[in-house]
Amino acid sequence: MGEFRLPLRSDFPDVAGAKWDVCVLCGSKRVKVLVHFDSGSVAPTTGETITGATSTDTFVVEGYHLISGTFAAGDAVGVIEGKTPTGYDDINLEIFQNDENLNGSTSGANFATVNKIGAVQISGRLIPDSEMIEYKGKKYCSAHFRFTFNKEWADDADIDTKKEGDRE
Repeated sequence: MGEFRLPLRSDFPDVAGAKWDVCVLCGSKRVKVLVHFDSGSVAPTTGETITGATSTDTFVVEGYHLISGTFAAGDAVGVIEGKTPTGYDDINLEIFQNDENLNGSTSGANFATVNKIGAVQISGRLIPDSEMIEYKGKKYCSAHFRFTFNKEWADDADIDTKKEGDRE
């Protein structure tokens, strides 16, 4: 048996539109949202849910960075960082639309306007769906599946399949 090595994302061909998933043994997937805004009138608060007025995409705020202007003057420009996005384009990893108004669960309606399309960043040990194996309700990369369940397969192979009364 060869050396056991976990696959890297670079081990797989770059296929446009490929879906990636996470193996329960490789580690967790981290999803982060970065949304540039302009004409902000209220500072977003950590933990609030932001929803696009047009797209209805959402995410939860982790923080923001003010680049220029002020919220009091309504000309704040900056970046909102977040997590747990929903509704985003999972092929191009884009969230919201350019010039879309943002509504906050705490900050209120139209508290800021998206400046360009937001980005969803996914990191961690990601494996293409084509290399994932679902077993007993969990997903494993093929390397971890073979390594973890090899003994079960060997034990299954040792079962005597001869029926009583068979001749040798």
